Amino acid sequence: MKDTYTQVFRLGAVIVALAVVLYWADRCFFAPHRLPLCVQAELPPGRMCLETLHARYKNKVVWVDARSAADFELNHLMLSENRMFPIRKGPEMPHLVDAAIGRLLEAGEQGECIVVFCSGDCTAAEDVAQELRDLGMLDAPIYTLEGGWDALRADGFPTY
Repeated sequence: MKDTYTQVFRLGAVIVALAVVLYWADRCFFAPHRLPLCVQAELPPGRMCLETLHARYKNKVVWVDARSAADFELNHLMLSENRMFPIRKGPEMPHLVDAAIGRLLEAGEQGECIVVFCSGDCTAAEDVAQELRDLGMLDAPIYTLEGGWDALRADGFPTY
């Protein structure tokens, strides 16, 4: 009987040790790359979780990439030209807006929304979204994507 208790104790110790090792591996290697859970109700107005965006608008989205020109050239969404536009803050912004304005105006007429994103914790998306709202001539709702570029890649959007 004593041998049975010893074996159960050893097996329990091995299970606990394995659980500790797995917990440590998750915290060190996997958790830093995992996106935090997006809860729409906790976001300020004008920000949108990707899941909520899918549910409300399906594929009726015009994307605005507010990342730097270098990031855009390195990797961007593979969507048709009338679905995605690079518009970033800076001296080139008026020219980029002019190139996209026709399609952005159509978005409201077609029941689409405009979603601006950037990388990680950047504020460029918020700035560009506000600039587009300040134009005062776009009827489409304009949102900033929570999680930005990382959320799009994690969701499996085709990138180039």
